[in-house]
Amino acid sequence: MQYSFVALALFLFGQAIATPVAPSVTSTAVVGASFPITKATFSGPRSNATLSQGGPHSDSTQQEFPATLILCEETGCASCLGFDLSTAPSGECLDPGLSFTSAAISQNSGEGLPFDVLVGNVDCGGFVRIPQVNVCLELGGTFGTFALRD
Repeated sequence: MQYSFVALALFLFGQAIATPVAPSVTSTAVVGASFPITKATFSGPRSNATLSQGGPHSDSTQQEFPATLILCEETGCASCLGFDLSTAPSGECLDPGLSFTSAAISQNSGEGLPFDVLVGNVDCGGFVRIPQVNVCLELGGTFGTFALRD
């Protein structure tokens, strides 16, 4: 609920400041490039979660972890940096320090996540949900932030 209010306020008032976040993995090109590729769609809500119960957990011993958000400067999930989702805060706009045109969530178990992973423009707006794990998502533009949503 609190995140919804913040997201609405950001949308209505435009500019927001993203919290800088450092990559946890610097070489993910091989992993990201091996995923099937799909194009981002902007139709109705779809979760990237295949799990039907529970909320997000920051406990890295949970089955959904390890999970890494892969943000890539090139299409096809090439030239990427990885960000450990078990340590990323929920409900904040995060600045990875790079512009990216494709993204993926790498998860060994393939179970999906019980929370949404969104990518947005540099002003923390125009968010697009990454719909599933272990698939490279072509974003159809340049993005510069990401967020986790309960």
